[in-house]
Amino acid sequence: MCHQIEKCCEAAYFTVEAALILPMTMLFMVMMIFLAIYSYDRCVMEHSAYEAALRGTASHFGTAEEAESAARAAAGELVKEKLFAIQDFSYDVLVDAKSVTVTYHCVVNMPFITWLGEYVSRIDTTLDISRSAGRLRPTRTIRDCRILNGLIAE
Repeated sequence: MCHQIEKCCEAAYFTVEAALILPMTMLFMVMMIFLAIYSYDRCVMEHSAYEAALRGTASHFGTAEEAESAARAAAGELVKEKLFAIQDFSYDVLVDAKSVTVTYHCVVNMPFITWLGEYVSRIDTTLDISRSAGRLRPTRTIRDCRILNGLIAE
């Protein structure tokens, strides 16, 4: 009889421990999956912003408007259907005489954010990523290459 009571108590301990550990484990797993998705989205946006800025720096663009339209087209196309945890996505392209800058703006769609907002004030889930690339000036590049070739030949 005593052995049966002891066996019943052991089963009850397991039930209580599982009831405490399982929700914490599930929450931890969901947050780790979200962290992986967030890292992927951020990496895609950083790479895409820099690549779009590079596409606007080609030497065959004579005007800033041509460079801006090329960078703007690339900025939209490079992230198309690649982001998972992002909402309210937009981008800006700024072109001046020396550089092309592409900036992505978005809000990260975090799980449990409404629940967490009750306990933590001023949660900022916006993400702004900006990358720049210098515009190529063909005459300056040709002169620099001639100087380097002269130095190499000597």
